[in-house]
Formats: sequence, structure tokens, C-alpha cells
Amino acid sequence: MATSSIVNTLGAGSGIDVRSLAQSLVDAEKTPKKERIEAKIAKSEAKISGLGAIKFVLSEFKTALSKLNDASDFSSIQPANTQPSALGVTASASAEAGSYSIAVSQTALAQRTASSTFAARDTTLNGGVAFQLNLSIGAVPKDPINVTTTTPAGMVSAINGAKLGVTAQLINTGSGHQIVLTGDTGAANTFSMTTSGTNPTDPVSTITFAQSLQTATNASFTVNGLTVTRSSNTVNDVIDGVTLDLYTTTTGAARIDLNRETAGIKDNIKGLVTAYNDFEETLKIMGDRSSEVEDYGGILAGESVLQTVRTQVRKLITNTSSTPGTTIRAARDVGLSLDRFGKLTLDESKLDTALQNNFGEVSTMFSAGTNNQSIFSQAPAGLAGDAINSIEGMLRSTGLIAAQSRSSTDQIAKFKEDLTEIEERMERLMTRYMTQFTAMESIVGNSNSMREGLKGTFESMMNSYER
Repeated sequence: MATSSIVNTLGAGSGIDVRSLAQSLVDAEKTPKKERIEAKIAKSEAKISGLGAIKFVLSEFKTALSKLNDASDFSSIQPANTQPSALGVTASASAEAGSYSIAVSQTALAQRTASSTFAARDTTLNGGVAFQLNLSIGAVPKDPINVTTTTPAGMVSAINGAKLGVTAQLINTGSGHQIVLTGDTGAANTFSMTTSGTNPTDPVSTITFAQSLQTATNASFTVNGLTVTRSSNTVNDVIDGVTLDLYTTTTGAARIDLNRETAGIKDNIKGLVTAYNDFEETLKIMGDRSSEVEDYGGILAGESVLQTVRTQVRKLITNTSSTPGTTIRAARDVGLSLDRFGKLTLDESKLDTALQNNFGEVSTMFSAGTNNQSIFSQAPAGLAGDAINSIEGMLRSTGLIAAQSRSSTDQIAKFKEDLTEIEERMERLMTRYMTQFTAMESIVGNSNSMREGLKGTFESMMNSYER
């Protein structure tokens, strides 16, 4: 034992390394305490790393959900068009499969009218006195347009600045400058423009808008034999979920086929399955004390945050959608389910049937039939949208994971303070031991000197008796 060695050494009267002795005693007390605290620090640091891994797999899961949370993600109708140069066709998520015959006989046109001719763009008009332009659209008078810069260029600027439904351009024809006025398309947007000076009935005689370049007309076309007219060449209210852009007249009738294409949607749902199972596998590894996965195996074993996050995310998949349909109410109705090992599986046959027979309900169940819904909206967002909002809550700075991470960081700081306190206490203990052992060494040294002195005295006395 160390104590008996010390006694024997002191008793023998030989010198001793008191510093080494004191350091050994200090280390015997400090080392186990330091190792316990360092183990706690390592565990807290591992927890922070594990929480970072949870955030990563949650973000990956959220990315997979984001491909299913907008109605536009279910825009699976692919239009086929035999005359794409005459008209364009786009389909939204609400479009239904079908075929249409469309013949365009007239596109919608805007009225174009030219002014009288001016010598130059900066020619002074009306003797430099301000005047008004009087605009009527569809026989309805608009507010007067005040022209204070009395030049052709000033007129153009005043007309465009008024934003009353007619635009102006100044054209150099080579023999002078003319202003071209253009209205909106459609017969109802026919317009007239006159001028007046101080007296509204007194026109500026040098300025007229009487040269007709183009007459405003409606678009005219047939859909499956029915005649349709519209004031615009962009038509989105004739076929549900379909927008037609009329470019020019067709040659005969164009055939439009709206075909349902669900491969992309199926791929996105498969991606959701993969992302969920990656999430579940990561949590399983981090909670398994016997896992041999490097860096992350077992680092969150015994931590309640694992089960809390797992439970919350499972509910996001298994709960009924906030926007259920009559037949498609939850993920299970499109073939998604959890097996007994907690793994998400997909019954592709069930998904195909749902997409074929209840496509609209599938879209609404996942996306609520909305696009770009804010995470701050109180409206139901569908299974995918609500899940994204819940995950955002877990990931943000006020969420569960950030709170756990901050707690672990605070614990590490406290443990490091404990280490500093131990070091300071051990330094004081070292000083005390050094003081005590130095005094002991001095006493032993003095005792040894006395012993040697007495021994010499006794030896001298014995020698005197022997003589």
C-alpha cells in the first residue's frame, strides 16, 4: 500500500520525492471525478450531434412532402395538340382527361388608332398652352388626361401615365411623327380620343385621332362544334382546368387530347416512402446501444427525444387528412401503411386504383387543392401541407430539437465549469500536501541528524570504556 511505503520510507530516514508523492495523491482524487465529468460532456456532445442528424433526416422528409403539398404537384394531365402554332394548351390539376376538337376562326384584336402627323417629337402644340385628352372606352367617358408638356412626346407620356386602358406609342414614319393608340382586345373595348382646350367644347384643331388601323374584335372559335366568343385570346373558362391561348386561326379543327400521366406522382409518393424509412432507420440506429454504425450508433440511446419525434412524425402519415374526400381520406387509402417494424410501405396496386378512380380526391387529400399556402395560414393544408408545417415547427429555433440542443449546450458549459472548479480545488490540495510533506520531511531530517549525533556520542563512550 502507498501509506505503508511512505511510513517505511520515512521510518528509514531516507529522502523522499514529496512533489511526486503529493501529485500521486492529488491525481488519485482528481482523476475519477474528472473522468466522470468528461464522460458527461462527451454524452452531451453526442446528443447534439444526434439532434443534428434528426434535423437532417426531418429536412429530407420535408423535401419529399413538398413534392405533394401543392395542387400543381398533381397536374398530371399532359395535353397533345395537333396545331400548336395556332393555339397553346395548358392543363391544371383540376383538368379531366378527354378529347376536344377546336377550330379558331377569329382571334381577339385590339383597336389601333393613329393621330394626325406632327413635324417632330418635340413640336410645340396648342401654342404651348396645356390641354386635355378626352378618352371614352365602350362609350363610357374616362377621367380627362392633362397634357402639360405640349409636345407629341409629352402626349404619349401623359396617356401612358394615366393608365386608363389605352397605351400610346410615338412612331417616326419617315414623313413625320404619329401617335398610335392601342386598347385592350375585344369588341367591348372600342375607344375614342378627342382633345379640348380651356373650354371642353373647344377642340385643339391641330390634333386628331381619326386614322383607324385596326378594329377591336372578339375571338371566335368552336369547341366540339359549339361556338364560343371571348374578348381575350387567353381563355380559361371554357374547359375546366384548361387554359387556351389563341395565336391565329386554325386550319380546319385542331385535336386536343388531355391524357392522364401519373408516373411522376407515383415517383413522388415513392420518394416519400424512401424519405420516411431513412428517417426511421436513422432514429433506430441512434437509439440502439449495440449498433456498430460509426459516429451515430447508439448516441441517443435512452433519450426521450427519439420517441417523441418518432411519434409525432408517424402521426403525420397515419392521421386522417385535414381535407379528406369521400373515398380518399388518409394516406392508407392510397396504399401507404406502416408494417410491424415501423417501416412505411406502398401498395402500388391500391395507389393506381386511387389515381385512376379518385384522382381529384387524392390531390385534395395531400394538398387541400391549394398552391403556395403559407405556413402561417390557419386553413387546413392537407396531409402533406400540414406535415410540412408540423416539421417546420420542430425545426425552427423555438422547436423541440433546438430546445434540446440548447439544453445540452448549457449542460456542457456547466460541466466545463465543474472541471475548472476541480482543477482549482486540486491545485489548493496540492499546495496543502506540499506544505505538509515538506514539514514532515524537515522533521524526519532533523530526527535523522539527532540520531546520527547520538549514535556518534554513544560510539565514543563505548570506545572510551574499552580502553
